[in-house]
Amino acid sequence: MTAITASRLTLTGINRGLPGFARFCTYIGAIIGVSAFAMFGPDGYGDEGLLYFLSASSFSWIGIGAVAGLASGTALGMARPSVTESKWSINIVPFLDGALLMILLAAIWTMFEPAASAVDYRDQSNLFSGTVIMTMNITLLASALLYITHLFAPASIVGRLATASAWVGVYAGGSALLLRWYESYMLDMAIGHAPVSNLYEVFILLFCITTIVYLSLERRYGARAMGAFVMPLVSAGVFFGIWLSAHGHADIKPLVPALQSYWMKIHVPMNFIGYGSFAVACGAGMAYLVRERLEMRGAKSSLLAVFPSLDQLDQLAYKAVAIGFPAFTLATILGAAWAAEAWGGYWSWDPKETWALIVWLVYGAYLHVRVSHGWKGHSLAWWTVAGFLVTVFCFIGVNMYLSGLHSYGRL
Repeated sequence: MTAITASRLTLTGINRGLPGFARFCTYIGAIIGVSAFAMFGPDGYGDEGLLYFLSASSFSWIGIGAVAGLASGTALGMARPSVTESKWSINIVPFLDGALLMILLAAIWTMFEPAASAVDYRDQSNLFSGTVIMTMNITLLASALLYITHLFAPASIVGRLATASAWVGVYAGGSALLLRWYESYMLDMAIGHAPVSNLYEVFILLFCITTIVYLSLERRYGARAMGAFVMPLVSAGVFFGIWLSAHGHADIKPLVPALQSYWMKIHVPMNFIGYGSFAVACGAGMAYLVRERLEMRGAKSSLLAVFPSLDQLDQLAYKAVAIGFPAFTLATILGAAWAAEAWGGYWSWDPKETWALIVWLVYGAYLHVRVSHGWKGHSLAWWTVAGFLVTVFCFIGVNMYLSGLHSYGRL
């Protein structure tokens, strides 16, 4: 059986059967509890953000929802065992487990924060999130080097270390973002906000999402060699993040008026699911072009054996775009709704909006020619690479060279 035909996610143990399904229902119950608290709790959801959900009252709503979900999931799973093999449950539970682990890690990191008297808005160097982010940077860079080494030493433990390092980087980055959210309230209750408000923070979010999308495809299809092309893209972003930090862009700062909205917590993450998926598609496209060139040159079969086949890489690029395009579409719609609330119009042909539309058209056209016209292979591999360059300009280039309503993100 080839890696690409092994389309079912091979999860075992607690992620399958009644344990997995009951846990899935527990998470759903907790999410419903959070939502119910925001809609019907005392005074409704306000501008307190994270602190609003850290009250004893909110935990009681979350706990009731979780217990109700656990009880209903257990009862349903015992009455109808077939429902425990639901693909929704099997595929989503690992991500929910990961989110819970990030929350727990962030809670642990708060114990290493400096005393309130030592926290200073003007000098944030002693905040512990910097240490966690440094860990993320080191592990992601190490992962990129290990994935490249894996191409030449596939039979060794290097590949497993590469995957493990990537996962450590994901959990370090995700928990660091949550910790920065907490730290924003430590600095000043008035400036507390979700950590997706500047380039430094969204770069960390991008690292995490890109790596998660890649690792999910790696685990599902056994395409570990693709990491040698995806993780260097992440590493390039890590170096840019280090540059941002060195030039004073890493500090937590008050939100500009346009960002003081609940839309930010929804629009920005959805946008970066698109960006991250397009980065993975670019990595698959580059791997396709390299393998194709190696085949033309008659490279050693031992090196070619490490790579997924051309057809597999083509499919992986398509699947990555298929993940990112709906998320990017939804982000664009949410952005229009946010713009209407903030600026009085759904669309203003702002440079950021214009380039977001260009990105959407590039990947919409990719899916159209593939699905409707059967395009595959070499041309679409180059398309994913060119499309990601357009995406990079939309993400960074617009902020660096163009001005408009989104100029709050300029360097």
